[in-house]
Amino acid sequence: MNPKIQKHWQRMEEGKAYYDALLQVFNDEQLNFHPENGSWSMLDVMQHLFTSEKISLKYMQNFDFNRKNEKVGLKAEVKTVMLVNRLNSRKKYQAPKILEEKKDSLNISKNPHEFSHQWDDIRKEMFSFLNDFPNDKIGHFIFSHPVVGKLNILQTMQFFVAHMKHHQYQIESINHHKKFPK
Repeated sequence: MNPKIQKHWQRMEEGKAYYDALLQVFNDEQLNFHPENGSWSMLDVMQHLFTSEKISLKYMQNFDFNRKNEKVGLKAEVKTVMLVNRLNSRKKYQAPKILEEKKDSLNISKNPHEFSHQWDDIRKEMFSFLNDFPNDKIGHFIFSHPVVGKLNILQTMQFFVAHMKHHQYQIESINHHKKFPK
């Protein structure tokens, strides 16, 4: 694996370890607790992250550099920084519609233990993809983020890390809700 990719992969794995711990520490009732009507539970948050990773990975796996071989430049870098800064805030943002549209087709388990295995499987698939990623394509367009547009592989991984961190604030809020099951 390219050292630059490896660095970002390590950060992604550290972020996921936080969510893995939640699946170990909390019971089903706690993981499925909705602080308010229509709000997400901890498990919903994790399934959202999983959906984002799975859909993004499929996009990247199907990307054809022979059809679209384009480097991303300063504009993409600036947009990535803005996206990461935005996600580092505690502000809530509407999830892109494509995630909700595709989530039902992914057969995500409602059982936290089974879901954990599903997420692990996607991470193994992602590791394999990243491990084999061509060094000469690291600066090239590989993923189209619904808000900021074209990103290269490193920028995409920066998004994944910031996305996981962003939702940690949401998890903490759920965990500290006055009606959270003990």
